Amino acid sequence: MIETVPPDLLDAVWEYPLFDALYGRRTRRFGLGFEMAQGPSKYKSPHAPLPLTEAEEALLVAAGVGFSGMALWDQSRPMPYRSADGRTFPSTSRGRRTALFFTNDRGVYVIDPDAGSTGKIREAATTDQRTQVLDLYRAHRRTLQDHRLEIPRRAPPLCGHNLWDSNIPGSTLFMPVCDVSFSLIGLIAQFVDARLERFAATSGRGMNIVDDRFDFRPAGIDKWLNNGFLDRDNILTLSHLERQACYFMFSEPAMICQNMFLATEAMGLGGWMHCGIMSREIFEALGFRATAAHQMPVVADPIGLDGIFEAYCPPYFSSMDAAVDAVLAPLLRQRSTPAKPDRPPEAVPYLISDAEHRAGAVEISEEGIACTKAVCNYIYDTYGRFPGTVDAMHLMWMMQVHHLDTDYYDRFFKPGAYGATHAAHLAAWHF
Repeated sequence: MIETVPPDLLDAVWEYPLFDALYGRRTRRFGLGFEMAQGPSKYKSPHAPLPLTEAEEALLVAAGVGFSGMALWDQSRPMPYRSADGRTFPSTSRGRRTALFFTNDRGVYVIDPDAGSTGKIREAATTDQRTQVLDLYRAHRRTLQDHRLEIPRRAPPLCGHNLWDSNIPGSTLFMPVCDVSFSLIGLIAQFVDARLERFAATSGRGMNIVDDRFDFRPAGIDKWLNNGFLDRDNILTLSHLERQACYFMFSEPAMICQNMFLATEAMGLGGWMHCGIMSREIFEALGFRATAAHQMPVVADPIGLDGIFEAYCPPYFSSMDAAVDAVLAPLLRQRSTPAKPDRPPEAVPYLISDAEHRAGAVEISEEGIACTKAVCNYIYDTYGRFPGTVDAMHLMWMMQVHHLDTDYYDRFFKPGAYGATHAAHLAAWHF
């Protein structure tokens, strides 16, 4: 049973001033039990490492990836699906394609990416509901390994200046991993199908996607160029398209880490957000699958952790057609049917009727789905992987959290290097 956070502590964290957290946020790398063996501020902590409690971790998870309430979808032309997945971080994929992995002295874990959502317009709207945000950790934490993640202590995969303090006893290391394959499929559809009213002109035709690594040849779309579904003169290169899919996803892990970083100010914990890593060996340590070598001169692609977090490509789908269907089928109104009479109605945030909402939603065309499949199959057949030249899974940011050794900061830094919450943390949280 995971202990809860005492109400007075939870209220103090919840009501901590936002701008105090923003302006007080600092990288604080030195924790209880740490040692800095070289440099001008060499120091060995006289204290034993003190791991975070599960309650402390649960509150950090709630800050990073919590369900905050129903998404509003307040757009002039919303998508036909209705999602209750409002998250504490902004997302282009309804918060479902970035998974939070973490490790501590006890093991390696993931917050289940398929965790439930919320039926409320706002979670924890009253003070007595605040403890409910800890349920995401309690109910949806999955154990992957029974020991700390074994990241090689060398450069790479770690950056040299992080060798002394990253992923050491007493710390919890959070590792948000994002999936670009889902984003890429959705973007291709938005670029080729004008009916979605996104990147193709509403009254016009879709874009001509060409492979700039192979003489700008059409990326499997000759049929749709010839029948006028796509505009031959409106060109989008495949390299630009794949980078754009990355842009859509890369902000999510950074925002998750920033959310937790701000929470450390309110809780009085130390830590820092770092990107001095080479992720391939970390993926291997987590147990991720990578694609086999192909005749193209590209490296193996980390595509997922079996049964936990899987990219939208083979072997997790029987074909790229099946992967595309999984992403795009919800954008067909006729497949997004109202609740059956014997089922309770789905919770929604808006006041208009379900019929009005559906009538105003955009919808992908069958031709758009077919064209998207052609592009995706071209990428997979040409490069032996999907995406073609960027990885499906990305780990770019890590957030480490630990208990601060304030003695170190008192010895080497001016007053103000840490705040009142840090000074009081051990007495308040570990009584």
